Amino acid sequence: MVERAEKLGLDHAGKSEMKKFAVLFVFVLFVVSMPAAQAQKLNILYTNDLHSHLDPLIVPWVSTTRKVGGFANIAALVKQEKAKDPNTLYFDAGDFFAGPYMSSLTKGEAIIDAANYLGLDAACVGNHEYDYGWQNAYKQFQLAKFPLLNGNIFVKGTDKLHWDHPYIIKKVNGIRLGIIGLHEKFAFEDTVAPEMITGVEVRDEKVYLRKYIKELQPKTDLIILLIHIGIPGTQSTTGEADVIRNHQHDIDLAKAVPGVDLMITGHPHSGTPKPIVVNGTIIVSTDAYTIELGKLEITYDKKLDKIVDHKNHYGYLFDDEVEDDPVMVGVINKWKKKLASITEEKVTTVTAPLTRSYGESSAMGNMTADAILAAYPDYDLAVTNSGGLREDIDTGVVTVGKLVSVFPFPNTIVQLEIKGRYLREAFEHGAGLTNGILQVSNGVRFAYEESEPVGKRIRTFEIKGEPLDDNKTYKVLTSNYLADGGDGFFAFGKADSYKNTGLQMLDAMIKYLKQFKSYEPNLEKRVVSVRTMQ
Repeated sequence: MVERAEKLGLDHAGKSEMKKFAVLFVFVLFVVSMPAAQAQKLNILYTNDLHSHLDPLIVPWVSTTRKVGGFANIAALVKQEKAKDPNTLYFDAGDFFAGPYMSSLTKGEAIIDAANYLGLDAACVGNHEYDYGWQNAYKQFQLAKFPLLNGNIFVKGTDKLHWDHPYIIKKVNGIRLGIIGLHEKFAFEDTVAPEMITGVEVRDEKVYLRKYIKELQPKTDLIILLIHIGIPGTQSTTGEADVIRNHQHDIDLAKAVPGVDLMITGHPHSGTPKPIVVNGTIIVSTDAYTIELGKLEITYDKKLDKIVDHKNHYGYLFDDEVEDDPVMVGVINKWKKKLASITEEKVTTVTAPLTRSYGESSAMGNMTADAILAAYPDYDLAVTNSGGLREDIDTGVVTVGKLVSVFPFPNTIVQLEIKGRYLREAFEHGAGLTNGILQVSNGVRFAYEESEPVGKRIRTFEIKGEPLDDNKTYKVLTSNYLADGGDGFFAFGKADSYKNTGLQMLDAMIKYLKQFKSYEPNLEKRVVSVRTMQ
């Protein structure tokens, strides 16, 4: 540039100014070409509600031919992502237990063993981790080789945390992360069988979130909350409005407690292809059952002290697109071999799939309620909750292992004598679909409109061909979970009499199906929404 100035005949002063310009020009080029000094990036992988799905599975609303998910696929992808970018973290929002047989037959031990090989950087506790008792939960938590967090489940009547690991601090790419684990009080008390949590109590998540944020803010740059919160699993099917509804508890928490930069949540089983952003908090979740591995790319500006950009990558995890992680495959096969003598026992065959439904009768629900009634046939009806049925069964051989996967809970049959008006109250609650309708035995006919207010949802309700009589006492069979008010069915607690038979619901199902060399699923719609009838 100076030589060019000489050729142009510039004087000494002009050449001096040109030199200054040249230096400035080079400096500007250097600054422009530099990456923003304050911008630091992180990749956050996330899952929730894995529910013991060690193996890939068919999810009909994803594909009827291609399996999705499985621990070996997640482990493989997590390793790939971390090898590709060391500034990658993987978090989970709880509910490792409850699902295929591997969980209940080992009281969660096999699942924690497998989870140790997923590559987790931290996870929070979910309500189903307490399905086999609060003492067992503590025993299994001790086997975790990854940070398992909870800061608001206490030993009852004390100020001692049941699992005393409320948060961790982790530094990645120069960013100090405060990672908190909590469980919403409502979600815990709404969905855990009371007898399994007699020794623990959950305290207000908002109070403890504020406490931990205050402790962490001086030591960290970003706060990440792993939390199990909201209404029970209801996969999103109607787009963004449905996702917002299912995550309303998350949204309310973000509004009530500022200071959380990223919230990874579980419990609704409702994914967020587009993250929800509320009060400066980014909220993400998956649909559950290992069918997705979410990935959130975030850019943190240290000078501004906030996340200035984020991009979500979200899609189904198809088994045929990922090479299984061999270490995880070995762990899973080890447990399958240990349990084979139990799980491979044949019960019957089915001529068509036994499928589930949340808002109407289903083949699986009909079979389960009929099996309960068959155990005590002098009763008027049997009911079970839709959310307790965790897996479909395909056409063909039904094994004990498959039935355990359908109903992985150690629930027993309870005999109730209850007035018709309280039975009506229970069905009204189910008709609101916050926890799903009650699946019923043969002889019950029920139609409802979920959009109506409480007390006006029931259109028809018949038992053995007769309209429900509010003043009549009915003999009802159900699980101890529902009889004790699980899933918000508190009306069962108003029964005149309560007797726990001690008979496992699973055993009743096995005995019932063993009567059939070949079982033909009952597809009658005993419970329907009036919308589907129009």
